[in-house]
Amino acid sequence: MTERYLHINRIADLIAAEITGRIDEEGREELERWKGESSENMQLYELYRSQDFWTSKLEFVREHSVGEAFDEFTKRVNQVKSRRRRLIFYRYAAVVIGVFILSGVLYLNLRKPEQAPVTVTQRIQPGSFKAILTRSDGQKIDISDTTYLAFVEERMEPDSSSGKGGQSQNMAVRYHTISIPRGGEYDLTLSDGSRLWMNSESEIRIPVQFSKEQRDVYMKGEIYFDIAPDAQHPFVVHTHQGNIRVVGTSFNVRDYQDEVFLETTLVNGKVAFQTEDKDTYLKPGEQLRLNKENGETIVEEVNVRLYCSWKDGRFVFEKQRLEEIMNTIARWYDINVFYENQSVKDILFTGNIKRYSDLDQVIEMLRLINKIEIEINEKSVFVRSNP
Repeated sequence: MTERYLHINRIADLIAAEITGRIDEEGREELERWKGESSENMQLYELYRSQDFWTSKLEFVREHSVGEAFDEFTKRVNQVKSRRRRLIFYRYAAVVIGVFILSGVLYLNLRKPEQAPVTVTQRIQPGSFKAILTRSDGQKIDISDTTYLAFVEERMEPDSSSGKGGQSQNMAVRYHTISIPRGGEYDLTLSDGSRLWMNSESEIRIPVQFSKEQRDVYMKGEIYFDIAPDAQHPFVVHTHQGNIRVVGTSFNVRDYQDEVFLETTLVNGKVAFQTEDKDTYLKPGEQLRLNKENGETIVEEVNVRLYCSWKDGRFVFEKQRLEEIMNTIARWYDINVFYENQSVKDILFTGNIKRYSDLDQVIEMLRLINKIEIEINEKSVFVRSNP
């Protein structure tokens, strides 16, 4: 831990002690000396002493669901008469200032610009509607401005490799492919009325014309499906690990190639996850989690909001590993994430924030984890242990 970092934390502790009325004479003199060193120090001191500052910070905590401190704080303040609320505010501010000291908020504000190791050169915007349609003939079309795909039905050519007179009962199926890049998402309605929400770095192959037996699609990445009911033509989602067979239901599938697990989360209806060995049926509120490395499958009840809220514009995490969270954020903001060591990746975090916030707002939320520091340099994000 650097001498400057120790000094910054010492000043923060003194401000917290003064706010709560616990500062001793020696500490008060030290704080006065620091205030007198520069006008900047005095401005920062006045900022952290102001009630408006803490009101805004408490509002940030409440909006981003980073804990129960705000609710407890509000409850205790409202229990006393108005003339005592200011005193109660300052006493409970000690708890809040501790959170922000540990999360690095004071560190970032007190650090002089020329001493900052990283300069943020641009505001990194969230993802947006982006999609490329690759037609069966190889033609690529940017379809970012449309959400309804009424595919032009093409005549399905017979496979001349077998059958009498070059004719075959097997028809060569042609596919359109929809690809979503990093920093993109897409919402589309198929010709059968089924609706799909596609997350960043996802892909789906859809036949130009569904067969007479069933509706087959092939996917990678993460897609939320709301399937139009049709008992005569089941809808089958093909993944590298198995198939998901449904009639009419809503569910989320996450199957990124760089992740160990495939996850299928059922919101309503009924689905069957089919592999060569067996069929596994899910009930609403259940999730199937398949380990791609050893084939082990686990089915358990989950809070479906944690796995489906992305389509409604929220990031919702509950005791989730930091690496998994950053993978999701990296795809959405099209950034690269680097870690100081493996232990940082395993830190657990709970939070809730709008998916369409700028990256710096998301990082501000993550900085509330008192065990890490996060710095941004253009499109790179560096995560390290808090000294």
